[in-house]
Amino acid sequence: MMRYYKAVTYDVCEHNNLYENMNEYPLELSIDIDKQVREFAKNDIAPVIKVFESDTSDFKEFRLYKEYKFKEYECNCNR
Repeated sequence: MMRYYKAVTYDVCEHNNLYENMNEYPLELSIDIDKQVREFAKNDIAPVIKVFESDTSDFKEFRLYKEYKFKEYECNCNR
């Protein structure tokens, strides 16, 4: 059975109660997923990326596959 994966980048600021999705990226399974996710985080300056898995390409039903956190992109505001 074929599986499909997409990564969703999130902007997060705990001080301002912000947790919103920014962009979605399809993942290429022939390339290392961790490497792709790191590049998405760098491009979007995203502290959180969630990878979702689906049995169908339309992602009508999906489940969380893995969550990544990047400290280097966390919000540094003090408010």
